[in-house]
Amino acid sequence: MKNSKKKKPGIAFGGGGTRGIAHIGAIRIFQENHIEFDYVSGNSAGAIAGALYAADIPWQEMYDYALNIKDKHIFLNQRWFSYMSPEIVERLANRFLEGKSFGDLKKPFCAVAVDLEKGRLDTLNRGNLTKALSASCAIPGIFQPVKIGSKTYIDGGTLCNIPTQTVREMGADYVVGINLNAERSRGTKSTRRLDVLVTAYRLSINANSQIFEKFADLMLEPRLESYSMFSFKSIAEMIRIGEKTAEDNLEQIKGLMQ
Repeated sequence: MKNSKKKKPGIAFGGGGTRGIAHIGAIRIFQENHIEFDYVSGNSAGAIAGALYAADIPWQEMYDYALNIKDKHIFLNQRWFSYMSPEIVERLANRFLEGKSFGDLKKPFCAVAVDLEKGRLDTLNRGNLTKALSASCAIPGIFQPVKIGSKTYIDGGTLCNIPTQTVREMGADYVVGINLNAERSRGTKSTRRLDVLVTAYRLSINANSQIFEKFADLMLEPRLESYSMFSFKSIAEMIRIGEKTAEDNLEQIKGLMQ
């Protein structure tokens, strides 16, 4: 007898700092074309996008809020030799998710973060949602590590920037991933501390992204190489690029879901 069990799709939103704004454009295409993913995972900025998508927040609400984000609202008078507070991420996420737990979401969702003591990737899928998002976003050397229970976490991108394997393990039969750093990062001539730190992090996430691409049936790769990972100055442009990339791959996504 032919197995008629419906195949379940999953989506993995990759990290990429402020480039994560582009995820809003992809979510717009998904929502307007009634594309529903049964399982959702995300890392760093992709964890925020994934949680919003799993909560069924309309893309227009995300878009309107994002357009009003300015660098000064996030980075304040930040000195680059000191840690940024993870409360910055929680403040952003709380606009839509305050008081929510993972169980309040409309779709199964998990974020990934790295257990700093054990040096391994953890799946965060229970408890305080915005605290888990701040852990997933805790870029080493930039954000202060985040304590959850007895564990201390840093950005999941250190080991897994696009959690395609994670969403497949959640139960997805096929997986779409979004890679915000498809340009395969270059090095830098600068020896400034921040430039070296950011370059080392970017090289790390690009190396592990290539590993986790193999767990995706389709990888969306918005071309964001001209945009900084640490600036909100081009929000509308990045969202448009996210839209175009999802739209260009729309037939392939629909094909996977048949």
